[in-house]
Amino acid sequence: MTNHTAEHPTRNEDEYFARENAKLVREMRERLDAERQERERQSHFMKCPRCGKDLREEKHEHITIDVCPDCHGAWFDAGELALLHRASRTPFINVVTDLLQLLPHQAPK
Repeated sequence: MTNHTAEHPTRNEDEYFARENAKLVREMRERLDAERQERERQSHFMKCPRCGKDLREEKHEHITIDVCPDCHGAWFDAGELALLHRASRTPFINVVTDLLQLLPHQAPK
């Protein structure tokens, strides 16, 4: 029978510490992956999808849209286009738009 001392750990102790080390490595890897993903997301936040420049927010018809000062692209967040469309539709515009839709459209020359 083997005498178990600090110099001779048991197989169960070896397995336990191997599992604990693997768990720590897995947790550290998950934390580092989450940090990398957050840095990646932050590097794209408020950047123009077309040219990569910083976007600036502008208010139009009570709606804030993201505009690129370089390529002049306008970018809407989810639902903003519908809100802008709804906000710009006054009763007068509704009548004019409906009348214009009744007119025959001519092809450009």
